[in-house]
Amino acid sequence: MLSRFSYWRAAGPRRPALLLALSLLAAGPARAASPLTEETAAAMGSFMQVCAAVLTGGDSLAAARESGFAEVPAERARAMLRGGRGRVLVAEGAALGAIVLILSDRPAGCTMRLQRMDVETAEPLFVRLAERVARPGLTVTRAFDGTVPVPNAAPARQISYRISPSAGAASDFALAFTGNADPAAGTQGVFTFGTLAPRRP
Repeated sequence: MLSRFSYWRAAGPRRPALLLALSLLAAGPARAASPLTEETAAAMGSFMQVCAAVLTGGDSLAAARESGFAEVPAERARAMLRGGRGRVLVAEGAALGAIVLILSDRPAGCTMRLQRMDVETAEPLFVRLAERVARPGLTVTRAFDGTVPVPNAAPARQISYRISPSAGAASDFALAFTGNADPAAGTQGVFTFGTLAPRRP
């Protein structure tokens, strides 16, 4: 049984990444915010909050639990990890449906899969969130912007960024978005953040 994606009912202060996502959503084109739109923005904020720990060395598992995710048993997680090591957590949104969060080890990575998503809202919001990661000592470069094939569904839109810390860092990071407005796509949204191959000496 999936736990409820409970950010909208959560007590206490809202996290900075969630506030940033919602403020950027408000800055977009004026249109009525449906439950799907609001949950899409909240899920993206949670993704940034949880996956930022990969970059900062924080506890992404604890951040995921605080965001309303529940860990699945190891035997169920094994197939999603595809032979790798890590944790799989799940939640459910009233509009989004199933939300799967995969935290992988070696290389460190964080992936969120949304059963349904407001793709029209998510793409520009993702771009604004990604480009706001840039700061002194952290360079953000768009690496890919195009479409990718999806079995039995229309091609998906994909955008990826390369995040490069200072010269002394062991590796760069990748931040990617894949969105598919086709209802035939079993997963309409995928967000990924993780380490790339180690830099050459």
